[in-house]
Amino acid sequence: MKTWLTYLAAAAMGLAFELTLRNSAAFISCMTILSNVVLNLGIFLVFPLAFFSMTSGTASLSRKKGQGSFMLLSTFFWAIFTAAAMAVVAAVFFRIFPAAFPVTKTTPASAEQASALYNALANSTLDKIYAANPLSINAFLNFIKSSDCLLPIILIALIFGYAIRPTTEVVRPAYIVLNSLSEAMFRVAKKVAQFMWIGIFFIAGTWFDRLWTDGTVFVSWKFIVLLCIAGFGGIFLVLPLIYGICTGFRRNPYRQLGRLFSSGVAAFFSVNYLFSQPTLYTDCRINLGIQKNIVSSALPIHSIITKGGTALVSTLCTCSFIYASSGALPTFVQTITAAFACTLVSFISCLHAGYEVLFATAFALDILNVKVSGEAFAILGLLPLLNGLAIAFDVLLSGLGTSFTAYQLKADCYIRDKDTV
Repeated sequence: MKTWLTYLAAAAMGLAFELTLRNSAAFISCMTILSNVVLNLGIFLVFPLAFFSMTSGTASLSRKKGQGSFMLLSTFFWAIFTAAAMAVVAAVFFRIFPAAFPVTKTTPASAEQASALYNALANSTLDKIYAANPLSINAFLNFIKSSDCLLPIILIALIFGYAIRPTTEVVRPAYIVLNSLSEAMFRVAKKVAQFMWIGIFFIAGTWFDRLWTDGTVFVSWKFIVLLCIAGFGGIFLVLPLIYGICTGFRRNPYRQLGRLFSSGVAAFFSVNYLFSQPTLYTDCRINLGIQKNIVSSALPIHSIITKGGTALVSTLCTCSFIYASSGALPTFVQTITAAFACTLVSFISCLHAGYEVLFATAFALDILNVKVSGEAFAILGLLPLLNGLAIAFDVLLSGLGTSFTAYQLKADCYIRDKDTV
């Protein structure tokens, strides 16, 4: 059975159990505890996977002149271009089908909670950027302390990878050892992807419970329709067009998206880009047929800066907040400014895993100097849906970005029909 089918089946089971036993306090507590355990375990595996793979991948690419530089340039190009494109798509769809952010079920208490949370995120951003510097205190201390962002790990891995490139016989044993460790972590990632449906069951049950308890999703049909139209229009119309142009239409973008669908499902229900990384690594290497050194070096960078989904969803939220607070449709200048602000903030939103949309939306509102009312700022109720969609789109964009880099470097093979297990 294909991996994405097992994931969707597990999510459906989580929904069934939630509908049947949602009035049981013991069941809800059990699901919450187990989902947290599964989420933390999945994130725990990501950091050694990213470190060992990034180190060996960097060392491997450094052996061939120009490949490392091209990998970085293509990665940054894809991240910047897709983030801007997704934000513009959101702005266009909002102008065509405007919808105010739902405020019926929100309360001042939840608004104050969201505002306080945003202030905490904003105040810690500079600290996290400073801590990401591997020379700020101690490289190994940063490696140990990093818990919600891959940036410190990637910076350290780049330094080590460049140092162990096998240019001399003395360094070659170190390269061989790290390359073997990288291969071992890929095997672990594959096993995790095969059995992740068990974790999806618990995580999906908690995800549905949060939406059901808040209730905002049931009275906000117009905004949900806008979210679905803009999101799926961007992913299934605009993104395939961009990927097709970048690859000369020599790869079927819809087939590529289908092979990454299991990663998107894992990201959607976990609302955390780190949790989906083992599945994403496996999908890119096995389903898309990308060479290990490209996956190892390009995918971690894509995971932290390719945030087109976050830019899209936060642009929709920002424009909808302005519409809800003022009662008037935002001007064209306000809409474009919101898209531009959300695009910029999306590149550092990885520092706040799980709250990317809240951070980007509130930051954009600050840039626009828009003071929304307390009731209109209650974004926490819909955050599982909003951030889940954003992270799922980010993961798909990261996978396609890695495929784009591999195609340009001729480091991929065309697989007719493949899946993870």
